[in-house]
Amino acid sequence: MQCSKFKELVYEVDMVKHIVFFRFNRELNSAKKQAYAKEIKQRLESLVGLIPEILTIEVGINYNATESSSDFALYSEFDNRNDLEKYQAHPEHLAVVPFVNSLIEERRVVDYEF
Repeated sequence: MQCSKFKELVYEVDMVKHIVFFRFNRELNSAKKQAYAKEIKQRLESLVGLIPEILTIEVGINYNATESSSDFALYSEFDNRNDLEKYQAHPEHLAVVPFVNSLIEERRVVDYEF
């Protein structure tokens, strides 16, 4: 009987999508933005395997620069909110944060369950 209740609880836990949009500092020219975006992509996507809670992580570099667009986006998935919190507090993730923060002027985040 306890197994049945446990299974019900497991299925009630929603997975989490973590999406972040970034804008580089305006002082950076287009070539530098592209180079930094590629480096950020490599650093963040290399966290797979280093942080076991990451199910999916992807960095997309925007090709369509408009006044309302972001320069790059992070898309990631986690089993639950707790795993997202573990990722955010993990030393490997925290090692990337200062580099990214030194280059951006805006960061927008959406976290939702699905």
